[in-house]
Amino acid sequence: MFIGNLQELDDVLLHPLIAAVLRDFVATNADVLELPKGKIDLTVPAQFAPADMPKDPLFMIVSMDTSQLVTERRAEFHDTYLDIQLLLSGEEWIGIGPHTVELDRADNPHPDLYFMDEPSTTYVGLQPGDFVAIAPGELHTPLCTLTEPGQLRKIVFKVHKALLAPSA
Repeated sequence: MFIGNLQELDDVLLHPLIAAVLRDFVATNADVLELPKGKIDLTVPAQFAPADMPKDPLFMIVSMDTSQLVTERRAEFHDTYLDIQLLLSGEEWIGIGPHTVELDRADNPHPDLYFMDEPSTTYVGLQPGDFVAIAPGELHTPLCTLTEPGQLRKIVFKVHKALLAPSA
């Protein structure tokens, strides 16, 4: 997992594709709070496009949600996509860890979404402009609050793991 802020993008620490996605987003979206809710397909920069492009390689989901107490949220992970979770408004706590997942103990209600009842071991507080990059297989618990539930607006960028593979 990597934690950062849009105002302080550090290309040295981020995978080049993640940095490119975030830089392009900042450059092309002056008023992020006006983005429509829902899925938006994104263009894969040519230098990161694998020869065998997977279906839905890069997209973002804009959402408005209500946070829940940490005791009410289930941990989740993804097998195929890396998440870049970017908070636009409100306050969010994201639980992380434990760092092992067991597929046979996970519910799989949707493609590439697995839920587990393992409690997170650490929570990271996000303010608008903060993001976390969560690799496939990393257990995380988004949309949490430590106090009172509240409205938040966020974007989750989904990056297919085939785009992150080292070049041959």
